[in-house]
Amino acid sequence: MFKLIFRTIVIIVFVIFLSIGIAVWKGGAPFRWIGEKTVTAGNVIQRVGDYIDDIKAGTQKVKKTYEEIKDTISPEKEEKKQKK
Repeated sequence: MFKLIFRTIVIIVFVIFLSIGIAVWKGGAPFRWIGEKTVTAGNVIQRVGDYIDDIKAGTQKVKKTYEEIKDTISPEKEEKKQKK
């Protein structure tokens, strides 16, 4: 069990030093590329969110119009109005 924990810690430390070495050796270019892709993904997610918000707003308008038409056409409400 302790060998597994020790090996995991050694691998994590090795990956950290390897990442630092690549960052220094290549001037941070690989990490800059990852940052640019993250920004691009964020912009896409923002556009999708805006699109969904537009759909939700349109759905509310359609629902309100549907309710108004239903209230206007509904014979049950007409009967209730006539009884009063």
